[in-house]
Formats: sequence, structure tokens, C-alpha cells
Amino acid sequence: SELLYERGVYPQSTYVFKHALTQEVTYNSILAKKRKQIHEEIGTAIEDLYKDRIEEHYELLAYHYNRSDDVGKALDFLELANQKASLLSAMEEAKTSFQSALKLLDQLPISQENKQRRISLIVNQGAAFILLLELPEYYELLSRYEPIAVELENQSLLGSLYSRMGLCEYGFGHFEKSINTLTKAATLCEKADNPEDAGFAYTWLAWSLLYKGDFKGVFATEANLLRMMDRKFNLHWYAWGVCAISRANTYLGRWDEAIGASIKVIELAESYNDNSMICCAGRELTFAYTCMGDLSKAIEYGELISEKAMTPADKAYAQRSLGWTLCRSGKTKRGIDLMVEALPLFKAGKWMPAIIPMACMLGEGYLLAEDHRNARKTLEEGIEILEQHNTPFYLGCAHRLLGEVLIKKDVKLAASHLEKSIEILRALNAENELAYAYSGYGRLHRLEGRFEQAREFMTKGLEIFERLNTLNEQDRIFNELADLRAQK
Repeated sequence: SELLYERGVYPQSTYVFKHALTQEVTYNSILAKKRKQIHEEIGTAIEDLYKDRIEEHYELLAYHYNRSDDVGKALDFLELANQKASLLSAMEEAKTSFQSALKLLDQLPISQENKQRRISLIVNQGAAFILLLELPEYYELLSRYEPIAVELENQSLLGSLYSRMGLCEYGFGHFEKSINTLTKAATLCEKADNPEDAGFAYTWLAWSLLYKGDFKGVFATEANLLRMMDRKFNLHWYAWGVCAISRANTYLGRWDEAIGASIKVIELAESYNDNSMICCAGRELTFAYTCMGDLSKAIEYGELISEKAMTPADKAYAQRSLGWTLCRSGKTKRGIDLMVEALPLFKAGKWMPAIIPMACMLGEGYLLAEDHRNARKTLEEGIEILEQHNTPFYLGCAHRLLGEVLIKKDVKLAASHLEKSIEILRALNAENELAYAYSGYGRLHRLEGRFEQAREFMTKGLEIFERLNTLNEQDRIFNELADLRAQK
């Protein structure tokens, strides 16, 4: 009747339905009890046939056992499929397995063991929810089960849950809250001999301290992170944590340290064939090389992460990183377009650690494109957000950029922004950005005819750029100073 056709050569041949609709009708004609039995038999057969390479078939085993009466095996293989997908950066598939496992747990008796299994399953979804930019959903889930985790009196599990809650608080830009939660999580995990989740807590503690401008705290956290990774290594926690160290070094103009840390991560991620962690390290290299002024290298890594990006977060970060670099290299239209396209994704996920730097990056893009109206609007709105979340490094950058936008329109207001920028960046010892602020303040004095003060501040900027070896600014300021020397 041509409902089936044979594929392959006997005895290796298989029979395949000619139409999916025929398969569906046939499947639905089998009694539910019989269907469950067949699914279980298929699962058993797969386990017998492929016991030496069973990990290749986790997804298929989860599919069949989930449609059988064997809830225990269904849960086991759903969790294994979830972990496998997460390691492969297939986060949509990881979340699907996770949701199926949660539904199965609802069918089981309410016991201490099943409560612990549910919370363990939830805390293991941190990477998936980050990379899917779905932190609000994750935080709601964690908050719902926090009372149960407290009731269980399992300090290791409670520390794991708090580490994920701290991550979400970091993502929402509640940095002081996340520092408290993550510190508590790390303490609980260390006391309970849970080094992997203590490492997770230290990773996001480092990022939280970074956004608060506490660079000493970031570097102090590095030792704790590496100590935990020596005991129980996790590529994702290690990569994200070391990238925080790289970013802190970039903020301070320590190019060799910043680049060296990120290259170490990218090489390790390549050995694991983990595209998401390649993107993580690659965007830090893009950031560091852009700040350093080596724009060809920055574009190289920006294009690499654009090619490697698989998850929504990685794609949006790649657009933001490459977009900013392109703006600094003169390709402002394409750069702005990339950043504008990425911004709604971060806003939808309420992911403030990406939105906060974007205020400066996009504002600078508009400034470089000489679109002063959009530059001013973006930076003024950005400063409100930066003050609300108390992120001093980017607040210093935003004041500097807004000062440069206003320099030919409102000198008094421009001066106040540049002076505020210098005050903030000097306190942070963020010398590279401070040099930009000094240079901008020097140009303001030049426009006002105060040539001595102009030379003073531009010389300060040049000295820092030369000492740090910031490549793209030295010639520009040197030439401006040469013009100033000719003026009395």
C-alpha cells in the first residue's frame, strides 16, 4: 500500500513512514498503555545496543522513557540530556529538557529526596538562563523554592541556590545586593565542601565588585576562584570568572594582563570546543584591544565571536562588541546599527551588565558619527541609569563623552561633565579613560583660548597614553600639542 518504504540494504535496512501524518495516525491508533510499553522497550533496546556510547543517545532515551511508565529513568535521562545540551551551548534544548524534568517531578511523591532533586535541577540551570537572557523567569523560580531549600537544612544546596540568586541580582544591576548574596553563598558552599558552586559564587562576586568599581576586591576574589577551580573545575565558571579579571585589568589600562588572561581562556575553551566560552573570552579581547587602540586585532576577535555565537546572549554581545569597535575604526553606521539591534535583546532580558556599558558605547558611536543630538540623548539617559545603579567606571566615561558632545555648544556645562569625569576616574585609578578625560578637558581650554591650561591637560593625557602604550591616541594628541606650542 506504499505506506512504508525500506531504507538501506537488509539486514541493516530500516522501514520509514512515507508521510508524517500516516505515522501520527498509526501512533495514535495504539492504546496508550501499549504505547508506553513500546516506548519503554525501545529505551531498553537502545541502552542494550549502545551501552559503550550511551551519552550519544541521552536525548533519544529521554524522549522514549518520558513517554513510558518508567519515571525514574525518564528523569535520569532528561537530566543527562539537559547537562549535555548545556555543555554544547544548546541552551534552548537544555531548557526544554529541564522543563520536562520539572513536570515529571510533579508526578512524584513529596519527599525530602524529591525536594532536593528538584532544587538541584533548578540550580544547575544557571548557564542556560544567562545565555537565553531569561533571568527574570529564573529568579522567580529560585525565589519560589528558597523557603524549601532553607527547610531542607542542606547547607551545600542552599549555598548553590543563593549563588544563582546572587547571579540574577547581578544581572538586574542590584550590585550591592548581589555582593551580599554571593558572599553568603560562597561561605555556605565552602563550609559544606561544595567547591564547584563556591566557584560559581566567586565568579559573579568578581563581576559584581567590578561594576561597583572595587578593582582590589576583584583581584582578591581571583585567588578564591582559582582555589575552588583547582578542587572542582567547571569551564563556564572559570571562563566567566577569569574574564572578570581581564575586564578589571582593561579598566586599569593593564593591556598585557587583560589580554593574557582572556587568551588563556580562549585557548582552553577551544580545547573543550565550547563556542559560548570562546565568545566570552573573545569579547573581552575585543574590548581590551579596542581600549588599547589596536583596532585591527579588535575587529578580528569581534568577527570571530560573531561567527561562533550560538545563544541569544552570545549573539547580542557579539553585535555590541563588534559594533563599538567598528565605530572607533570609522565605520560608524554599521557599528551603530549593530549596537541598536542588540540593545532590545538585553532590555527584554533585563540584563543590566550589558545595558550599562552600552550607554557609553552607543553614545560614543553617535559622537563619532557627529550625530550630537542622539549622542546627547543617549548619554543623558545613560547617566541616569548609571547613577541609579552606582557604577562609577561607566559613569566617569559617560560624563567624559557628554562633555565632548557639549564642548562646542555649552562650554560651562561641558566643563562640569569633564571635571566630574576626571574626579571619578582619578579616584578609580582608571588611567586610560582618565587620559581621555584630560585630553577632552584640554581641548575645552583650547577653544576658550586658555592655551597654557590646554597644554597642561593634554600633556597629562599624552603622558598616560605613552606610559600605557595606548596606540591610537598618542599621534593625535602629539599633533594637537604641536599646534598649541605654536600659539601664544
